[in-house]
Amino acid sequence: MNNLPSVSLYVAKRVRGKGPNKRIWGIEQNEARETYLRHYYGIDNVDHMIKNTSNRYITWKYWHAPYQHAKSMGIIAAYDMYKECCDGLLDGTWKIPVKKQMSFSDFRMKLSEQMLTYDPRKNRYAGDDKFWRYTQQHKLRRSSGSLNSGADDSVDDDVSSNDGLTLQVFMRARGLPRFCKTLDEISNHFSSITKMNNGCKCEVCGEKTIWRCGICNRNLCTMDRRTWNGAKCVLRYHNEEFFGLARSDHKSIHGKSVDKWTPADDAAIARNARRVRRFRADIKQGERGIA
Repeated sequence: MNNLPSVSLYVAKRVRGKGPNKRIWGIEQNEARETYLRHYYGIDNVDHMIKNTSNRYITWKYWHAPYQHAKSMGIIAAYDMYKECCDGLLDGTWKIPVKKQMSFSDFRMKLSEQMLTYDPRKNRYAGDDKFWRYTQQHKLRRSSGSLNSGADDSVDDDVSSNDGLTLQVFMRARGLPRFCKTLDEISNHFSSITKMNNGCKCEVCGEKTIWRCGICNRNLCTMDRRTWNGAKCVLRYHNEEFFGLARSDHKSIHGKSVDKWTPADDAAIARNARRVRRFRADIKQGERGIA
């Protein structure tokens, strides 16, 4: 009642019956009582549906009760949104005949199944990026979820999604300074290569090398048994078509241990290059569509 702007007494008209049995009388009324009488039926229905959610358990932690109550109200609101979409008034393509619509019980079971099978790594809902299962991934493998455009939402169905190299990952990797498209860019990487005191495995061939790219912070061969080999590993690593085959990519892209990494052979390099070329073609096609 404290939320009402005013509370005053007045007479409200009441009508019951039809024809000769029709009765008309007045009752004493005020704003608070009228608000209650107009809404208590809906409140009773909500209470009944909250009970039907069976979203409760026995615990000494009293603060769990209001949390479970709020969650149950969320389930009811979701079902109400589902019914509204099925009516077809928002979008005609969503219309579902009443006989084929899910009951509240079926909707609740379907909702529970989706909740139990959902993976926070998909990052489709607010707060998913705070879960440990999401943050433990390498930055390149983290999905941008609902922030993606419509063209990116189909990444999960990409033909290359059997491993970590997907169109979505490739598009994010393009923002890194690793890939070179001009002579000036590759020249900058060559200028940053320095000699290290301790040797590490090359990112491309796996041989031990003391040369390291300062921009990418990765070890790359420039010689083959003290013989100049044209810096093949340096050029290959900075090429987009090699993305996903490097030693560090084995962990950051595919989520596997670098100890199990083996250098890619010519056939694997050719297959990977064809896949990356398809990615580039899809990106260009998407840019044309936006334009």
